[in-house]
Amino acid sequence: MPEEALQAAFEIKTACDEISRRLLRWHWEQKPGSHSLDALLRHIAQRQKESPDYYDRMPDLSGKTSWQQLDTTLCMRVLLDPEKDAAKPLDLLGNTRHPGAARRACNAVRTARNEAAHAADAQDAAQAALLFHEAIESLEEGYADTAFRENELAQYYREAESFLEQCGARKAARPADNTRGQSKAAKPAARTGSRTAGGKASNNSRTAARRSPKKKRTGNRTILTLLLVVLVLGLLLRALHMGVL
Repeated sequence: MPEEALQAAFEIKTACDEISRRLLRWHWEQKPGSHSLDALLRHIAQRQKESPDYYDRMPDLSGKTSWQQLDTTLCMRVLLDPEKDAAKPLDLLGNTRHPGAARRACNAVRTARNEAAHAADAQDAAQAALLFHEAIESLEEGYADTAFRENELAQYYREAESFLEQCGARKAARPADNTRGQSKAAKPAARTGSRTAGGKASNNSRTAARRSPKKKRTGNRTILTLLLVVLVLGLLLRALHMGVL
């Protein structure tokens, strides 16, 4: 139902906000210096002055008194900021053990959140559910046993499966996602097909190998029979010539 799908989209957005806060807070607490929310807000204010284009159209920071008030837009703007023009760069993702995996995870969460936030129909919600599931996979790659424990990731996977079911994403995905899903499914099928074809070819070759000696033996018997007939005829002709018969 469309209502159920749009409700799922709202829940996906909420889950992405929660994940984003967890990521930003974890990275913030790993850096040197103060780890308070006030220190983060001062850092953002400074970065807005240094890089106004990058921090354009940011949510209003006034009145922010808790981590729960931060949304994905704000969190990802800070996390994905390379800080190349910063007076005192922190580069939160660049200073991690696997910056590439961390950046992919943050981008995946942001993309899923944006799709969910702008979902207008069941098809949009299905797309958001698919993107959220991909985001959790990226999250596991980049943050397993660091920002997120195994049981927390397992819970997010269960939520992702529930969103897919609510949105009917497996049945009503957009064409691009159908293609992606089919390509994944086609690989095992191709492997199975190749094994089947290989098995048939192998069986045929074994059958041919079993049959070939029979043909060879049959051919040998035919030649021997012809030789015997020729020999007998020769003896008969010789006997006639000598007047024996």
